[in-house]
Amino acid sequence: MDLEDDMHEVLALFAGTEVFIFVFMEITARVETIQRVMVKKGSWRDILVFVLTFGAFSIFGTYAGIPLPSGAIVNIRDFAPMVAGLTAGPLIGLYVGLIGGVHRLFLGGFTCVSCGLATILAGVIGGAVHFFNKGKLPNMLQGILLAVFVELVHGGLTLLIARPFADALEVVKTAIPAMMVANGLGLAIAIIILEHTKALRKSI
Repeated sequence: MDLEDDMHEVLALFAGTEVFIFVFMEITARVETIQRVMVKKGSWRDILVFVLTFGAFSIFGTYAGIPLPSGAIVNIRDFAPMVAGLTAGPLIGLYVGLIGGVHRLFLGGFTCVSCGLATILAGVIGGAVHFFNKGKLPNMLQGILLAVFVELVHGGLTLLIARPFADALEVVKTAIPAMMVANGLGLAIAIIILEHTKALRKSI
């Protein structure tokens, strides 16, 4: 796959997902059930709705992706667990990551284990940032760097676990840069929207 094909892949994933990410975040940032979880005032029912909503979007992130000839999928599956962890903490990030990750595992393919595990870790990593940042959202640049780091972890797990190694390396070279761009820009959009509605959430 040459550079032109790589760029086309990045642009196609961006065009196909960023608008949906924007709409998704606009809706979820204004749903009181989800807002209550974000400000630690949610009941167990609120938490269940939050986890299922973000888990469903993580699954959507797989199907909205671009399949590669190897069977791997350039996707935004890690986005929802990252946002869940950043806004609601590591435990909820873990739950959301488990939904998206286990679903990916059952889809099969030689990268299913590494991709499923990476999605789970995306929620945990986002939650760790939430914990160490005492619940404060990162700025846009930090959010983009977080997404890049998560996708580097994703790529590292693929190289460590997926076999044959040559195929795993090709997947990482073609898929991870596109996923860095899509998830990084998506997380930047999410941070803008969440910061814009922060005052509203605190008043609930």
